[in-house]
Amino acid sequence: MPKIVDHEQRRAEIAETAANLIARGGLESATVREIANASGYSKGIVEHYFDGKSELIAAALAWANEQYFERAAIATKGKRGLAALRARLGATIPNSASLRAEWKVRLVFWGIAAIDPDLQKQQAARTRDAIAHFAGDLNDAREIGELSSHGSVTSAARHVLFAATGLSCTILHSPRAYTKKVVEAEIDQIVSTTVAPMR
Repeated sequence: MPKIVDHEQRRAEIAETAANLIARGGLESATVREIANASGYSKGIVEHYFDGKSELIAAALAWANEQYFERAAIATKGKRGLAALRARLGATIPNSASLRAEWKVRLVFWGIAAIDPDLQKQQAARTRDAIAHFAGDLNDAREIGELSSHGSVTSAARHVLFAATGLSCTILHSPRAYTKKVVEAEIDQIVSTTVAPMR
């Protein structure tokens, strides 16, 4: 009887391997041959699931983002408004080795997306989704009376994303300077700066 292959699981395993290689050694480390060696699959199987380097990198980012979504769902469970916003930022900003690895994959993808129209579209969609999540927290904050009706929620959500992205990139360059306490203070600053005009 032929072995039943879980194609989604296999694809996810290869994407995770690619993400780990990119995080450790950059794009040059994530060759098809190296991914095959590290994943335990043959080069042919890797090439069967991913048609070229761009697809592999996109899949690695999708895997990293899936880790974020799971983490954010846990962090924000039972929270609303500004408490949820702070928790979401805490799940976003790289204050641990595993989160820094995710962000390294993002930066590699962003660099390629800057010159690849198809990847640009993917990243634009992800950016819209991220803004929508932050906007949802801010809308909830309005509903429960933490914020007034002044100002645009979407505009404020964009600024939250911009600030979180800038902070995350800075942390990658100086991880030792950003202890958990420092990151928490920076998150408080992002929230207070963003919501001040809306109060």
